[in-house]
This record gives sequence, C-alpha cells and structure tokens, in this order.
Amino acid sequence: MKKIYLLGLLAVAGCGSPQPDFSVQCMFEVDAPGSYSLSNGGSTPVAVPGEGGTQAGADALNACIQRKAAA
Repeated sequence: MKKIYLLGLLAVAGCGSPQPDFSVQCMFEVDAPGSYSLSNGGSTPVAVPGEGGTQAGADALNACIQRKAAA
C-alpha cells in the first residue's frame, strides 16, 4: 500500500505542486497510517484522509508541510 501511495503522491507532487518535496518528506517523517490525497488549493498542499487514513494523520502531515514551507 505504501508503494502505491508513494507513486501517487509523487505523481501529484510533480504536477505543479508549489512544494512537492515537502509533501514527500513529510510522508516519511510522519508515517501516518493509510492513504492521503493532496489538494493544491493554496500556497502549500493540503492533505486529506483517503482509504485507511485518519484526520489526525492528515493534521500531522499538514502541520509538517506548513512547518517546512515556513522555514
């Protein structure tokens, strides 16, 4: 499941995401259970829970992405 998710995430990250490296880095740092989708609605991608994902996992991914974007 993680390999499929990573490929999907890399595909999304390569399609004009403002901070593609942050979302991939945070996926490995946070290691949230399940899968997550990224939306590019703002200045940084926003993770939302997918199959098996949790809101707590999405919140942790979003906090990590925002922290890295602000640095």
